[in-house]
Amino acid sequence: MDNRQVAEYLIQTMKEKGADMGECRVSSNVKTEVYYESGKISMVRSVLGASVGVKVLKDMKKGAIQINSAEKEALDKAVDDALAAAAFAKPDEAEGISDEVVTASFEKGPKVPDRDALYSAMRTFVDDVKRDYPKISFDSISTEHVASEVVYQNTNGVCLTNSNGVNGYGAMFMAVENGKSSSFNYFGETFTDFQQPLIERGLARTILSETERQIETRNLEGKFEGDILIPPNCLDVFLYYLQQNFLSDMVHIEGTSLWKDALNTVVAVPELTFACRPRDERLAANQPFTGDGYIAQNMNIIENGVLKNFTLSRYGAAKTGKARSANTGGYYVVEPGTKTKEELLASIPKGLLLNRFSGGSPGTNGDFTGVAKNSFLIENGKVTDAVSEVMVSGNLATMLKNITGISVETINDGNSILPWIKVSGIVISGK
Repeated sequence: MDNRQVAEYLIQTMKEKGADMGECRVSSNVKTEVYYESGKISMVRSVLGASVGVKVLKDMKKGAIQINSAEKEALDKAVDDALAAAAFAKPDEAEGISDEVVTASFEKGPKVPDRDALYSAMRTFVDDVKRDYPKISFDSISTEHVASEVVYQNTNGVCLTNSNGVNGYGAMFMAVENGKSSSFNYFGETFTDFQQPLIERGLARTILSETERQIETRNLEGKFEGDILIPPNCLDVFLYYLQQNFLSDMVHIEGTSLWKDALNTVVAVPELTFACRPRDERLAANQPFTGDGYIAQNMNIIENGVLKNFTLSRYGAAKTGKARSANTGGYYVVEPGTKTKEELLASIPKGLLLNRFSGGSPGTNGDFTGVAKNSFLIENGKVTDAVSEVMVSGNLATMLKNITGISVETINDGNSILPWIKVSGIVISGK
C-alpha cells in the first residue's frame, strides 16, 4: 500500500473498531547520501525511512501509538493498542481532531536525487577547503537528497498530502596546526539545487576562516556587562528558546509563559519583526500543514515590537481558551534592519561575537546561562581574539527590548532567513 492507502485503511479500521474520533499521520522518505570521513569519500547510500502515527479518541479519552511498519497486521495492532491506551486514560474535554474538512495536496522541490551532483559538489567542496583553508581537518561531511511524503487523514474527512524534495549538506571539522587544534565547529544548509558551490553558500567561508583563528584562544578574566553580536547561525537557537518558553502549548497550558496575557502589547524594540513562515517560497524546507491537520499559514509573531501571535495547536488553544495559531512554529524569518553587520560591529566598544551558545533550556522566567562556543572578543569595534571558557547570561524577554541593531544582511539556510542582531546588557564572564 502507498501512504494514502495506509491512511485510508487506518481511518476505516478506527471506525470499525469503535473509535469516536481518530487521526493518522503516515510518512515515508528516501535519503540519498554521499559521506566523507577519514580523508576520503567513504560511502554512497540510500536509506529508507517510514513512520505511522495513530491517535484515537473514545469517550474523550486519548490513545496514541507510533510505529514504523505499514503492514496490515502492524496497522491493526496499532489501532488496537491505541484504543487500549485510551481505555486507561483520563477524559479530556480539550481533546479532538481537525474539523476543517479539506482535501489538499502540496508539492515542492526535486523528487529525484542527482547522484552525480551530490558527488561532484562534495568533491569540489573538499578541494576548495584544502586550497583556501589548509588548517581545516574534517571529521565528516555529507551531501544528501531527501524525498519525503506525508499524508494526514482523520475521521472527519480531512485529507492532506505533502510531497517534498530537498538537497542539503553538513560538515563537522576543526582547525589543526603544529600539534594544536581548535574546538569542533560545524555548519549545514538545505537547498533545492547545486548551482552554487557549497563553499559559497551561507556562512561557510566565514565559519571556516574563523575556525582557523580559534587554534589560539584567550582566557577572559573576571566579568563585565557588554554587547553581543549574534549571527544568523546562533540567532535561530534563541528564537527556538523564545518559542518554547513564551509561545508554545505547554507553557500556556501550565500558565508559565511570561507572555500569556501579552498579545498586542510591546515585547520588543519597534525595529523587530519576527515571523514563523512554513510556507515561505524562499525557503527550501516547508510545512504546508500542521501536525494536527490544518493547512498552515505564514504569520508574524512579533510585528514592529508588538506581540501578535502564539504558536498554539488545536489542543493548546482548546485547553487555554485562546485562538489556534496559523502554524505551530519554526521556519523563522526576521526582517532585516538598516545597518550593515560591519556597522553593528564597529559600534561595540567591548563585547562578544557569539557564534554558538551551549547551555540548558532557559528558566520559565527567561533567564539563561551557557558557554560561548567558537566565539570571539570584540574590542573597540573590532573582532580580536578567540575566547575559551567564557560564559554568557541574560534574559530572553529583556534581550528583545535591548536590541540595539539589526543588520541589513540576512542569511537564508533553507530553514530560516535571519540577520545579525546586536544586543546590549549581556553578562560576559571568564574564569
